[in-house]
Amino acid sequence: MKHPPKRLPDAELEVMKALWQADTPLTRPELEARLASHGWASTTLLALLSRLETKDCVAREKQGRGYLYQAKLSRKDYLPVESRSALERLFDGSARNLIAAMAESDALTDQDIDELEEYLAKLKAGRDAGH
Repeated sequence: MKHPPKRLPDAELEVMKALWQADTPLTRPELEARLASHGWASTTLLALLSRLETKDCVAREKQGRGYLYQAKLSRKDYLPVESRSALERLFDGSARNLIAAMAESDALTDQDIDELEEYLAKLKAGRDAGH
C-alpha cells in the first residue's frame, strides 16, 4: 500500500474480513460461500471485489477460467483506520469517552481494567523513553 488506507464501506469490509480469515487465496465461489449470509448476487460480489482491487486492497490472479482473490491490505494495517473512525464517530475522538462508556455499561471486568492499566503504563514508559 503506497498511501494510508481509508475506511471501507461496510460491504467491502465484509469481503475483506472473509479474505483475512482465509489461510489461502479464495475463488469467487468460495467467497460466495463464506459470505452467503449476506445474500449477495454473484454480480454484487464481483463489483465489491473490483472496487477493492481498484483501491489496492485485493489482488487477483488468473487460475483456469476464474480468479483467486487475496487481501493485499492486511487486517493489521487496516485496524487503526477503523478504530480511529469509530472513536471519532461515536466518542468525539476521545479515548476517555470510549472507556467511560464501557465502564458505565459494565463491559469492563477487573481483569480488563488491570490489563488496560498495565498497557497504558507500558505505553507511557515507551513514550517517555523516546523523548
